[in-house]
Amino acid sequence: MGFFTKLFGPKQDPKEWVARGAKIVDVRTSGEFASGHPAKAINIPLNSIATLPKKIKDRDAEIVLCCASGMRASAAKQNLEKMGYTKVINAGSWTKLRTLVGAALLGLTFTTTTACGQATESAPVASEAPATQPENLDVAGFKAAQAGHVLVDVRTDAEVAEGMIEGAAHVDFYSADFAAQMEANYGQDKDQAIYLYCRSGGRSGKALNQLKQAGFTNVHHLVGGFMAWSASEPFVKP
Repeated sequence: MGFFTKLFGPKQDPKEWVARGAKIVDVRTSGEFASGHPAKAINIPLNSIATLPKKIKDRDAEIVLCCASGMRASAAKQNLEKMGYTKVINAGSWTKLRTLVGAALLGLTFTTTTACGQATESAPVASEAPATQPENLDVAGFKAAQAGHVLVDVRTDAEVAEGMIEGAAHVDFYSADFAAQMEANYGQDKDQAIYLYCRSGGRSGKALNQLKQAGFTNVHHLVGGFMAWSASEPFVKP
């Protein structure tokens, strides 16, 4: 059995499942979910997947899982199958699910928050691919664009320990297996949006070029890096 078959399971068509009324379960964090999600999806983070029976009692119900890249959805699928759910598929990233199924079918909307803290809902997104973002983004552009997508910190462990952007994964650009880690984590969908940052923009720019050479088509990085971000935006310590 190949790597992708292990990750996603036997090939299934999420479009057919959703058309039949399958439940869409987004297993990203609540913060990621709030930044953008399919309107018909329910949010049950991977670390709370054991609570799914409270929302979906029928163990034979068709369930379509999604997350940022497919990795968490794969883990959720395994857990649900152990819990007795018989019809579960991993659709990969929620943005890929949007493309596969189409915005009209999913009724996709994006949730944003006003300055007063009130949630607002935009009109359904068209099924065409979203507008292309520039590869090199300043802090404002990076903040707006990366929400809900794959975010990767390519700095060293020591640098990350001092602070990182909330929600970022960590893959050290200096590690010998950087390319292999990125391929394993995100290579199943090389068209998904990936946002990179480092200390000042040098390494993330090199990582961007390396990923493009490896076939990734939608990679962006933060000009000025974490230094620019931390000067005006909040961050967390792992």
